[in-house]
Amino acid sequence: MTNLLNKYSSRITQPKLQGASQAMLYGTGMTAADMDKAQVGIASVWYEGNTCNMHLLDLAEKVKAGVTSADMVGMRFNT
Repeated sequence: MTNLLNKYSSRITQPKLQGASQAMLYGTGMTAADMDKAQVGIASVWYEGNTCNMHLLDLAEKVKAGVTSADMVGMRFNT
């Protein structure tokens, strides 16, 4: 049995019936090749007006770079 990394994201990226959902992902800059990759959500609570949290955007960017280098698609979101 194979454990796919894109087990959940493939429910949106693979079926032709999800064309509208896929169009939204293409609009974010994803490519056809990205549709076969796992998607990883990267939560970031950065706020540049607070010295406690202002570095977290840079950290989230480094995490996204690591996800990309692992051949997955990282998407940052704020909480």
